[in-house]
Amino acid sequence: MQNGSVILRRAGCLLGLLLLAACREPRPRPNVLFITLDTFRADRISAATPALSRLAREGVRFDAADSPVPLTLPAHASLLSGLLPLHHGLRNNGIGTFPANRDTLATMFSRAGYRTGGFVGSFILDHRFGLDRGFERYDDEIARDASDGSGTFEAERPAGEVIGRALSWLRQTDARPFFAWVHLYDAHAPYAPPSPYPQTYDGEIAYVDAQVARLLAAVDRNNTIIVVAGDHGESLGAHGELTHGLLLYEPTLHVPMIVAAPSLAAHVVRTPVSTTDIAPTIASLAGTTFANAVDGRDLAADLRAKREPRAEAVYSETKYPATFGWSELASLRSGAAKLISAPSPELYDLDRDPGETVNVMTAQRRTYRDLTAHLEQLRATSVAAAPATIDAETRAKLASLGYVAPSGSQTVTPRDPKTVVQLFRSFEESTALINAGRSAAAVASLDQLVREDPGNHVFRETLARALRQTGDRQRAIALYREAVALAPNDADAWYNLASALQEAGDDRESETALGEAAKRDPGRPEVHNIRGTALAERGDLPAAENEFRSVIAADPQNGRAYNNLGNVLRAMNRNGEAAEAYRKSIVLAPRYADPLNGLGALLVAGGQARESLPYFDAALRLSPDFFEAELNRAIALQVAGNREEAAAALRRLLARLPSSAAYDRQRVACKTLLQQLSSDMRR
Repeated sequence: MQNGSVILRRAGCLLGLLLLAACREPRPRPNVLFITLDTFRADRISAATPALSRLAREGVRFDAADSPVPLTLPAHASLLSGLLPLHHGLRNNGIGTFPANRDTLATMFSRAGYRTGGFVGSFILDHRFGLDRGFERYDDEIARDASDGSGTFEAERPAGEVIGRALSWLRQTDARPFFAWVHLYDAHAPYAPPSPYPQTYDGEIAYVDAQVARLLAAVDRNNTIIVVAGDHGESLGAHGELTHGLLLYEPTLHVPMIVAAPSLAAHVVRTPVSTTDIAPTIASLAGTTFANAVDGRDLAADLRAKREPRAEAVYSETKYPATFGWSELASLRSGAAKLISAPSPELYDLDRDPGETVNVMTAQRRTYRDLTAHLEQLRATSVAAAPATIDAETRAKLASLGYVAPSGSQTVTPRDPKTVVQLFRSFEESTALINAGRSAAAVASLDQLVREDPGNHVFRETLARALRQTGDRQRAIALYREAVALAPNDADAWYNLASALQEAGDDRESETALGEAAKRDPGRPEVHNIRGTALAERGDLPAAENEFRSVIAADPQNGRAYNNLGNVLRAMNRNGEAAEAYRKSIVLAPRYADPLNGLGALLVAGGQARESLPYFDAALRLSPDFFEAELNRAIALQVAGNREEAAAALRRLLARLPSSAAYDRQRVACKTLLQQLSSDMRR
């Protein structure tokens, strides 16, 4: 009986434990908020950034985190996947797609039953580049300059708008935990935060911090993993570089990195780490893992134990200089030793020389050899394809079209980027002028750049862009042809040539160039825009409509495609659909004058001439030299019965029209209408 009593007591205890286990609530899965700060230097986390500074004090702050690449798209591909650019294949902005067979945090959390939302601040991270996969909501609705057909990726939106979208999504009722990625682009040049912040880099930093505070206040810190990381830094003149992308010194690689989670005690990690470590660490902290091996390390166990992670080499690269015909760069950091592989290699001791001013390669030959060998082993694992050789068909087309590289343009060895920082600085300043609408002011400096670096196709294309915007179309086309000859595998060079040729009315050569652009970048929506415009001008309206709808299917935020579709639908007398397309274009591209002119013309044709005038006025405010809109406004005044005002408007337009033959159609129309008005007013 005694033994039986013991057994019963033990059974009772066991039953009690089981009951306790059954009654205990399962621990909820944590939410994950991942904030990426574009172009954000690590040394800007300070008293001037109270929200980020507080998060750094309360969480785990990494004092030596480096980006694997100082460019937005490839850096974010690494942040979200844990892969080096060597292994995900995105090496520059504006080209390529993240591989469909590799996971990101979004695909992983989606499989785990999370609701997933991504909110980005720049067109550089548009869904076309593949980072949207796995997100239920990928908010990349960013107004773009639809009047610029150059295919640049400069469009952005302020942090306040990005965070407003994210907050609306976070407030939605949903029982599932969330994974939210919020990208803030503001610190990227040009530095133009809203009032009252100063128009400087640090003004942008302060504005970003204030917006981060809004986001942090909206989440439950008791059940949310919060991670903040810079994608890359900003040189601000260090080593002669104004911004980033060209060089691999610490001002563009060293970034803030903070992890705050309910399971982690506040502390500082001083071991050098890579931002590729973030994705596997987030996954582990949330109780999941990547299906396949990644380059980044899972640091979760070290963070929970408050111990320094094992020291490992940190890789970085930039292929951006190769875009200009210069040498690409790669770096490898091991502890305080940092190698920069370049035509003239550099080795720095970051403990003694954090400014990277004293090259110790000669004094530390063994360290140099060891790091070089390790770096070459890493680079040999790259999955990215080498640039294709020029195929026979392309070579024949180049020859038949007379595309010849300019004399003196061939260089035996690519130039070391650190030797051309002044050229790059001048290029950045010229590009800023173009983007600010001051193309004429950029022409002289770009001319000088072309003379100083004749083999640089980017300098030629940029000069051509400036000339095209100032009306010198023929010289622009000549430069675009030279650029194609210098870089026949560059999709942008072919695309820009095709666009300029189409504007000049050379549809045959434009179609040839367009085919070459499509061959190199088949997913590029702008190719369909140009092809559709050419078809419309030839009168094949149904085929043109198909091309524009193809653009919209691939790029629903393309205001230019909606405007072009509106033009075609208006020509096909499908006025209701045309009006809808124009209005959509106006919403997507509020600073694009063409759809305002199109909608105004549609109203005039529909007997609503008076109602059309505000649309023409709005178009002319955006584009004062939009002569077609000015002519249409005069026609609207005439139809509305304001004959004297219409005649005065036509006379002003005649006096303003440039003398070139490109404006003969408007000139003839003005004179014809003035004769009609004169005759009508004499009656």
